[in-house]
Amino acid sequence: LILATGMRRGEACGLRWSDIDWRQRALHIPRNVVKLSGQPILVKEPKTRAGVRVVYLSKELCKLLRVWQKESAWEKKQRGEGGLEEEFKKILREGNLPDNLNVHSLRHTNASMLIAQGVDVRTVAGLLGHAQPSTTLDIYSHAFDKNKKLAQEKLAEAMGL
Repeated sequence: LILATGMRRGEACGLRWSDIDWRQRALHIPRNVVKLSGQPILVKEPKTRAGVRVVYLSKELCKLLRVWQKESAWEKKQRGEGGLEEEFKKILREGNLPDNLNVHSLRHTNASMLIAQGVDVRTVAGLLGHAQPSTTLDIYSHAFDKNKKLAQEKLAEAMGL
């Protein structure tokens, strides 16, 4: 879900099934879960006003979420709740993937993939919940640099150069 939407880990942890509008395939992100070392878990509004947003889901992702909704209810009854990071590390191990990745890396992958597909910075910023597109540019400037080269190549091709 984080990879598909680019939401923050705390936003994903704060989700409830009621935050999904299944008919519109829209996910409302109204809260953020924060856990500081030695402190109780806090549920609060997202980091910025721009963080309170709606992200849209593909049909396939909605199908997967429906299945997960049923499975997670069953698993919760069977073994209690596990931490998101623990589950992520388990998936990495089972997939023989590098164990130095973290959940937040999925957000960066989402943003980089959007940029690589040519999505404009304002749209990427909105999807990530950045208050300003300049934040997105600052964090992902390396990804936009790759697009600059591609843009120049496309322009040269169009001009017959």
